[in-house]
Amino acid sequence: MNKYQAPTRFVGKNTKYHESCASTNSIGFQEALEYQLPDGFAWIAGHQTEGKGQRGNKWLAQPNENLLVSYLLKPKNQQPSNQFYLSKAISVGILEGLQKWANNTILEELPIKIKWPNDIYIEEQKIAGILIENNFQAGKWNFCIVGIGININQTDFEHLRASSLKKWTKSPFKIDIQEIFNAISIEIENQYQLFLSNNFEQIDKVYHQNLFRMQTKALFEDETGVFSAEIIRVNPNGHLVLEKSNEIRVYDLKELSFIFSE
Repeated sequence: MNKYQAPTRFVGKNTKYHESCASTNSIGFQEALEYQLPDGFAWIAGHQTEGKGQRGNKWLAQPNENLLVSYLLKPKNQQPSNQFYLSKAISVGILEGLQKWANNTILEELPIKIKWPNDIYIEEQKIAGILIENNFQAGKWNFCIVGIGININQTDFEHLRASSLKKWTKSPFKIDIQEIFNAISIEIENQYQLFLSNNFEQIDKVYHQNLFRMQTKALFEDETGVFSAEIIRVNPNGHLVLEKSNEIRVYDLKELSFIFSE
């Protein structure tokens, strides 16, 4: 039975639940092409057999332990050149949704940040990821599928640098996945509305306020090796701007790695 219906105006209001599927993004993209679905429609899965991650990676999650959701968004009047602002808006929405859930449920804030470009980290471990797949027609934005995976009740991640809400909070009980879905749907809708109204400055401000390692000396690695640098900002194209040895360097996603302490 599909119990998912967010208390929102439209994001996550209409949903379809799958006990198991290959990927909510794959199903969502295909059904968005085939059917006239409303803005904000969501596909949720208990288990994904071929979950998608960034850069062609797989998103691995144990069955029925985490939130696996893809939202259909239709920013048809927006310029495709603004697509990274949508990515920022989604990551801010997830972060603020999780914080509001934490404030209301465990009565404290979570030490979560947005790791460039749009992952959510709790301290130095990944807790959520985002994959946005766009459909453009005649140079205009037709729709996008926003895939989100949030680690909620899974506690075993083997060799992965990952954590979950249950693992971090040390909760003796299972956390209600539906509550997390409701919380992030509300805040994603709020940020999406800012995006649609061209309020990029506000999105950008909150994104940078919550950016992992912002204006902090840290270790990174590029083709020349490991180096110490400070994050200055993320530019409108989604590139990371670093200050490295009094020199400003700009990096694309595949050109840079973060170095973590063991």
